[in-house]
Amino acid sequence: MKLRKWKPPESYRHDELNELIERVKLCDVDAIEEAVVFTVKESFGLWHGRARAKICRNLRSRTIPRGFQDLLVQAISNRLLAGDFSEQFKDQLAMAIRFRPFEMAQCAKQACESPKDYVQRYGQWVLEKLSRTQPLSPNANER
Repeated sequence: MKLRKWKPPESYRHDELNELIERVKLCDVDAIEEAVVFTVKESFGLWHGRARAKICRNLRSRTIPRGFQDLLVQAISNRLLAGDFSEQFKDQLAMAIRFRPFEMAQCAKQACESPKDYVQRYGQWVLEKLSRTQPLSPNANER
C-alpha cells in the first residue's frame, strides 16, 4: 500500500497528536492515514507512546482499509518480537488482535520463545486474550 508523505513522527508535538487523535475519532480519512503512518514509524518523543495507545484504541473500533491493517499488524508484531516497545503497548496489541487474531497468535507463540522475559510475558498476554475470544483461523476478521 502506497502512503502519502507525512511529517516525521519524531517531530509531532503533544498538541498536534491530540488534534490528530480527535480527527481520527471523527473518521477523517486523511487523519486515519496520518495516524497509521505515525503508529507504524518508530519515535520516542514526549507523549508518543501514549498517543499511539490512544490512536490504536480509536482505530480498533473503526473499519479501516485492509492495507492499513496489514501495516499496523506487521509493525506491532515486529515491535513485540524485538522487544522494542514502550508505554501502553497492550493497546497496540489489542488492536492488532482485533484486526488479525490468527497472525497475532503466531507472533505471540514466537514471543513466548524469546530470551527476553518481558517479551515472553507480552506474548503470553496475547495468547490469554485470544483464548477468551473467538476460535482462530487464518481468515478470521477478513475485511
